[in-house]
Amino acid sequence: MEVGRISRSSVGDEQSVARQTEMLRDRLGSALRLVDELAGTPEPVRQNQAVTEKAIRGLIRLRRNRDRFFAADMFADPAWDILLELYASELGQQRVSVTHLCSCAAVPATTALRWISALQEKGLIERRPDPLDGRRHFISLTDTGTEAMSSYFRTVPPGALLV
Repeated sequence: MEVGRISRSSVGDEQSVARQTEMLRDRLGSALRLVDELAGTPEPVRQNQAVTEKAIRGLIRLRRNRDRFFAADMFADPAWDILLELYASELGQQRVSVTHLCSCAAVPATTALRWISALQEKGLIERRPDPLDGRRHFISLTDTGTEAMSSYFRTVPPGALLV
């Protein structure tokens, strides 16, 4: 083959590769949709649609699902895990104890406690004592934290996969 000229066989090869690439792209798209269905992908959020507890819990499940395939410390993001759990709990009108929140962060308790303190210092979460048991505290989002989470999820495009 001469430089600057394309032979008939190379054009045929390029068309064959293009067809194979398109076929592979279609198959991968189908496989990814199936994986999303099986993993319980959260419903896409619409711009003016309220985020549901179910959608946030689905997102949390997807985040934990990564641990099946990768070392958990590769994706350690305890601050986000804490905020997601508190946001889902708020949407579901549930109280969250410090102990429960530490286990949801998917990191050692000491690390989770440091992140809880950091988020509290930033004014995103607050800690309140249990009126019935002085040994226990509940954690919740502040108004600022709730507004930040709500505003964030309003900006997520429909169908976006957030893990």
